[in-house]
Amino acid sequence: MLTLYTPATGFPDLEVKIAYGLARVGIEAFGINRVKIIPEKGFYLVLIDGNIPKLNDTFHKISARVLSSDFIPRSTPGITGRTADTIKVSKNETFDLSIYTHIIEIAEHKKSENFCRHKEKIKVSNVIGFTAAATTGVLCKRDGLDITYYQGVPRRPTDPREICKTCALLALLGMWYASFIFNIADKEVIITPIPNNEVSGLKLQEIFSIQHQIRKEWFGQEIPQVLIPLFFLSRIPSSADILEGFDLFVAVLSRQQGYHVDGIYLLSIEKYLNFLRDNPFNIASIDVMLRNNAFSALTELNNVIYYKKDSITKFARLYVQETSSDKFVNLLYPQTAKYLLREVGMIRQDIIENPALASLARTLRYFIRERKYGYADDIRNARKDSRDFEETIARMLREGRLRLEQKEKIHLPTEDEIKEVFRLANENFEATKTALVILAFSFPSKVEQTAENIEEV
Repeated sequence: MLTLYTPATGFPDLEVKIAYGLARVGIEAFGINRVKIIPEKGFYLVLIDGNIPKLNDTFHKISARVLSSDFIPRSTPGITGRTADTIKVSKNETFDLSIYTHIIEIAEHKKSENFCRHKEKIKVSNVIGFTAAATTGVLCKRDGLDITYYQGVPRRPTDPREICKTCALLALLGMWYASFIFNIADKEVIITPIPNNEVSGLKLQEIFSIQHQIRKEWFGQEIPQVLIPLFFLSRIPSSADILEGFDLFVAVLSRQQGYHVDGIYLLSIEKYLNFLRDNPFNIASIDVMLRNNAFSALTELNNVIYYKKDSITKFARLYVQETSSDKFVNLLYPQTAKYLLREVGMIRQDIIENPALASLARTLRYFIRERKYGYADDIRNARKDSRDFEETIARMLREGRLRLEQKEKIHLPTEDEIKEVFRLANENFEATKTALVILAFSFPSKVEQTAENIEEV
């Protein structure tokens, strides 16, 4: 068994791209089931059931086939035209992957050495295309992202540091086989899966096969950076499960007289996947918000999903407000509403499905459809140590009875149902008021719709 070690550059995106590149060469040389990637602390082991001579031979063939022109480098965000020329593989150029068969001594980076600390004479400069993280304060004079100003606009200048050409080529292969590259407005986005556990066989094949689904697509909306992971995963719903067990390294680049890094972050996606795969209506909700540029609602949803912030009622309010038109009040899908109550609000099922609460929610929904949000806002802002909850419901019911006398088609709960809601609120105030508001901001279920139609007849 051949054990290869990535060079522990200190940059998570560069490190995993080199590992993917080595794995891709190993797969072509020896087959999908004879290669695995094992994450270590700061680097990766790439285990290949094969030998160096055949691995080198395969790498030369892939390089000649894929990287003998500057097309791929020029098509890669972060690589300038001048750098693309240095990455092109010449006809008689050779490389030796045996440099990865031993661990390179980790020492303090010096300006005179490559990122990878390999002793190769052929080097590639301007490495943002391989590691956007190179713009962080690790290698800059100032802490944080290195920021300068051009015509009053903040920008991140490209880093002049170098990397050996073998690492550059492997990183380029790894990026094109495993990273997702697409455009959002005038930004170029690179999303690279970072494995948390051993990856081999079918899983590697799946990762290498799904990146094309979104490659080089262009989305014209100005999407806030914090929403890019949620947006990205919702674009590949049938394949998102393949990324389970991975984190995502997200790099956002722009071109301002050269490439500049506008944002980089590494995040877990487990909570996003739980939301997206629970039911198809959750993905449909994201689509609705994107079509309506409902970015405040999307941002609140992102907070709710990722940080588990107790703001699902605020999200519901923003969703309805930002996705409704002049002629139609759009409500939450009931499946999405119940997911938020169950998984984020941690509210018991007997409260969510309580008939009395559903009856009162129907009354509150009437006023929401009328764009009269005051009752819902007062209920969601009510405090347990006050009478706001009970008084708001009393005011709403008084107006409801007046509407009913005016022949409006409005449902009113029975006296026993109101008492049941107050009993629930006395036992679990936050859960009861949250469930009431969320159910009111959502479309009624099929059973409730049938009941409403019968009443109207």
